[in-house]
Amino acid sequence: MKNPNSQDHPWLIALYISGAGGLLAVYIVIGFLTGRWLAEWLDGPRYWLAIGTVLGLFIGILNIALLIKRFLGAQSE
Repeated sequence: MKNPNSQDHPWLIALYISGAGGLLAVYIVIGFLTGRWLAEWLDGPRYWLAIGTVLGLFIGILNIALLIKRFLGAQSE
């Protein structure tokens, strides 16, 4: 018998997966803006921009990997 709470909506899953690129872009922009804010607030060097951008990239990739794992794990049950 099927579990009624399972993720049986393929369009919803496709929407989440296809939105991954936009999600990654949002994380990169947030990282860039945070790095710029830190550089201005601390009167620090401009490499805070690069650190914030790369950190946003890594957090975005991690979030997308967890999102994909969640949906692929829900399909295997």
